[in-house]
Amino acid sequence: MGSTVTPVSDLLDGAVAAARAGGAVLVEGLRRPKQVELKSERASIVTWADVTAQAAILDVIRERFPGHAVLAEEDHPGASRVEAAQPRATWLVDPLDGTSNYAHGVPFACTSVAVRDAGGLAAGAILDPFREELFTAARGGGAWLGDERLAVSAVDSPGGALVCTGIQSDDPDAIAAFGRRIVALSRECRGVRCVGSPALCLAYVAAGRIDAFLERDATFAWDVGAGALLITEAGGRIEDLDGGPLNLGPGLANVLASNGGIHAALAGIVRAAEVMPG
Repeated sequence: MGSTVTPVSDLLDGAVAAARAGGAVLVEGLRRPKQVELKSERASIVTWADVTAQAAILDVIRERFPGHAVLAEEDHPGASRVEAAQPRATWLVDPLDGTSNYAHGVPFACTSVAVRDAGGLAAGAILDPFREELFTAARGGGAWLGDERLAVSAVDSPGGALVCTGIQSDDPDAIAAFGRRIVALSRECRGVRCVGSPALCLAYVAAGRIDAFLERDATFAWDVGAGALLITEAGGRIEDLDGGPLNLGPGLANVLASNGGIHAALAGIVRAAEVMPG
């Protein structure tokens, strides 16, 4: 029993069901007081919807996959609990990505659910419940928006690229470094936007709506897991912002994601900006 491998199709079904359970809470939450609380600093907040959506998502995962582990954003009892001594898979759960948008009534936010097993990322779902857009991917099965197969854009130079980024920090040095990145990217790219919700931005990269997304010191495995699989399956590229594999375990997951064609150029722009004197 302990060595049973869960089929990827079952994992995808579970990711979709979990994302839908979380998304239903987000829709309900827009109509009620947000109950905003600070997590650790001015830029980091949590709402009623974050906590309630996570509980709904974990209920789905634990009912369907009791031998699996969970790495989830909101720190409450059970949020990061391992459900077995040697879990067969680990779920990466962001119940509400784009909390600041959401807390101000801006419906650019989503629920992101992914799962990784011994073979790496296996399945993922990103649900924008306000536009009723469900982005899904399964390892080897492509990336999809409903029944439409996704592909990254064909832009081949930063000058033609729309790039999204963001920051979530009270640290003056991090803010200054972010400013340098924005200036450098704005000099080279067609457009640079900060729209919130890294997970939804990654889904948009996979869909070819934007050409790249990058962020430092604010994203974690639950933010990027589902988006990473979507982008890979859609023909794009995603890695650590400093190069190398994306961190899908505990700790920061600094991210650079793109259609692939502009990846090296963007990495060079960011590197040059970050070594500039503050």
